[in-house]
Amino acid sequence: MGPPDLPPYADMMAAYHEAFRDELRDAVAAAGAGPGDVVVDVACGDGSYSRWLAERVGPAGRVVAVDLCPSFLDLARRGVVAAGLADRVRFVRMDARHSAIADAAADLAWCAQSLYSLPDPVLAARGLSRLVRDGGRIAVFESDGLHHLSMPWPADVELALRAAELAAFQARSDRPSKFYVARDLPRVFREAGLPRCDVLATASSRRAPFDAPTRRFLTAYLANLLDRSSPFLSPEIRSRVEALVDPDAPASLLNDPDSLLVRVDLLATSPVARA
Repeated sequence: MGPPDLPPYADMMAAYHEAFRDELRDAVAAAGAGPGDVVVDVACGDGSYSRWLAERVGPAGRVVAVDLCPSFLDLARRGVVAAGLADRVRFVRMDARHSAIADAAADLAWCAQSLYSLPDPVLAARGLSRLVRDGGRIAVFESDGLHHLSMPWPADVELALRAAELAAFQARSDRPSKFYVARDLPRVFREAGLPRCDVLATASSRRAPFDAPTRRFLTAYLANLLDRSSPFLSPEIRSRVEALVDPDAPASLLNDPDSLLVRVDLLATSPVARA
């Protein structure tokens, strides 16, 4: 068990970063950070993106990794030290809605799979833009709760499961649409006053038998999905979902020899132009 202030999804997130490491590093590269740049990693989590950004900016660059959770910052710091990049990364415990460095000082403000967790995505995008110098850019890497992962669910089960997931989000938040924020990034950027929203879809696939990191991630993801949606499922659908996500069941999505996983994320970027 991890530190008490780590969120329950921390292990799942770590497995995701390991399972899709190459594709996620490609997304970081597409954001455009280069040698000598100053980058702010907003809501840095376990620090995976901070490390990959630090590789991009090189010895002359600097990454400011910001998170509110002390244990995430400790975890991120350990990973950066282990990677030999400690001299390039500074860690700041701070609410993501506040500046980690002087306004208009960064070349890039990066926020990965965290926009949905902030109170207002538009205000968050404005906050990112305030960190960036004239001519710099912001990059938001996000997933959509409905389309992030495709697996070979029976169609009727998947439709019922996703409706139950939406009901769970509605019960949890007065703004359930934020859990589907990736599809809404062009509007978010426009309302934040950014000049444009350039969107790059990133996708990858994995075929069964799944490697160990992918299996760890999927086991945690499917258990979390069932737990979240279960109160809103009929008994018949719940029973079918339980069988499909059971890591010990031969016919589960994890063990089906024909199982195909497709992952989709969106990278939205915009230059920052100051009047």
